Amino acid sequence: MVEFGEQLRSAREIKGLTQKALADQLYVTRQTVSRWECGERYPDIITLKKLSQVLSVSLDDLLSGKEMTKVAEKNPVVENKTINNITSVLYAFVVIMLFMGIAGEVALYFVSAYTRFGFDFYLPRFIRSIESIVLFVIFAYGLYNQILDKLTPKIIGIILTSYFAVYVLMNGIVDIFGGNYQITDFISGEESKAVLMSFLMNVALYILCISIIPGILGGLASYSFFIRGKNSKKWELMIIISAALRILDTIITFIKRFKVEKFYTANSSTATLGEAVGNVNEIIAGFMLGIAFTALIIYQTYTLYRKRRMAMDLSNEEQLVEATVQ
Repeated sequence: MVEFGEQLRSAREIKGLTQKALADQLYVTRQTVSRWECGERYPDIITLKKLSQVLSVSLDDLLSGKEMTKVAEKNPVVENKTINNITSVLYAFVVIMLFMGIAGEVALYFVSAYTRFGFDFYLPRFIRSIESIVLFVIFAYGLYNQILDKLTPKIIGIILTSYFAVYVLMNGIVDIFGGNYQITDFISGEESKAVLMSFLMNVALYILCISIIPGILGGLASYSFFIRGKNSKKWELMIIISAALRILDTIITFIKRFKVEKFYTANSSTATLGEAVGNVNEIIAGFMLGIAFTALIIYQTYTLYRKRRMAMDLSNEEQLVEATVQ
């Protein structure tokens, strides 16, 4: 079977066009046409249709039905230049916010703040620090591929599957302990009955409502949809629902933290303006970070599903035309 790149080169030469001349008619660069002919990338669906018109060949002559499915799998998920720039900004924002959080934690250790104020064994903050480091690596990998224009479905699948796994593991520990328990409480066996009941309620709430189940479903759906290439509507909906619940979790956490900060600032005799400013900025940054995460997840999922459907419909259309002619 002749590959798309060879078919494209042959059709272009028969038409008497150079790579530059063809690129000008398609409003792309000569390097883009070269990558198509080398088999490194495929044109998007709309460009494929225009390509067949310019070269006066059918899509079926250029692409086999099997290759048609590769259009959505081998290309970056986002190909629109404007949206691609917005995606780059979102990835950069996420990476920068994570880096600032990590840098802030390192600075607190450096100035001995935790030693001075007794936060050495404060579990939730420690877990959040580990989570930020892992997420920074994950999304830095995504930003790197986004800059190189290589953010394919499989790479996005790796990022999202890893993200949901981190979300389940790291947030699980924090949500279960409710942010109110220290490691020493459980190591020393000093927990009271009330503390234990509160602990068990947090476990139940975490498992049933907003973390474990949605996180596991999101990770499973991301693996199946992006990496395995299963374009079932159920996988798309599972990812979007998991992301929507992540938004809900972000909003709830934002409101709860703001209420706690308001109460502390209004009633604590040791509260200072500098401390309030720092805490409020951290709360807002965490909220914006959570929304940015989910915006990326939902948009990329929807875009890939639409591209796969278009490729499938186009392939079926070409097969129907070919069967009619025969």
